[in-house]
Amino acid sequence: MCLLGAGCTSQPEEGAPTATPTAAETTGVPTVMPTPAETTEYAFNETNDNETVTVPAGSEITISLDENPTTGYSWNVTSSAGLEYVNDTYIAPETELVGAGGTHEWRYLAAEKGDAGFSAIYKRPWEETTGNETTFSMAFTIE
Repeated sequence: MCLLGAGCTSQPEEGAPTATPTAAETTGVPTVMPTPAETTEYAFNETNDNETVTVPAGSEITISLDENPTTGYSWNVTSSAGLEYVNDTYIAPETELVGAGGTHEWRYLAAEKGDAGFSAIYKRPWEETTGNETTFSMAFTIE
């Protein structure tokens, strides 16, 4: 009987496979496994209007703007190459008030190095653009 494993040894059975030592066991140098690159997330809203921002390639970009589709108004969005569209969602307000506005979120991936842009105009789609509409724009330098 072995106490606390002291003095207990066992020999592999004859014909049984034996373990191959790892690089760390034979050289004393640990093997470092690469970790996946961290994805950086950036969030912007109406306070970032007309800004130019530098982000690393592969970053996730979320732009959130107030929207109230019950009035017929919505954001008409345009984005340029370099920003890869992921999805967009309307987030309803946390109130039971009829006609209350919520938030519209657009998600992009900073896919290509270079300059990219996001612009939006808040209007009713059936009305002519007059130049008095609310607008939002951002420029991105993707490195």
